[in-house]
Amino acid sequence: MANKNYVISETGEFPAQYKVLKLDEDGIYRPIFGPDPDLEDAVRICAEMNGERARNDKGQLVADDPSTPDVNEAYVGGKKPVKKKTTKKTTAKKKTVAKK
Repeated sequence: MANKNYVISETGEFPAQYKVLKLDEDGIYRPIFGPDPDLEDAVRICAEMNGERARNDKGQLVADDPSTPDVNEAYVGGKKPVKKKTTKKTTAKKKTVAKK
């Protein structure tokens, strides 16, 4: 399962209010959306941010329609998530020891 950088939080008040939180580099979740009384809005925003794939009524993945270049139907919210760039680790070369 993919690591989710965005989660939904409930405020704990009545009536319920929902926030979407983002995981920062320092390991702390910070609010980016809300509070909103509608859980469906919070779920939709969270799915868009996490880059979740769109599914049809049967639960099957939906393909992108090539006739609409500005919208990606394969993802919730119509945008493909940006991949994080990974840095390649360099390994130190082993020193060769000359025999005497």
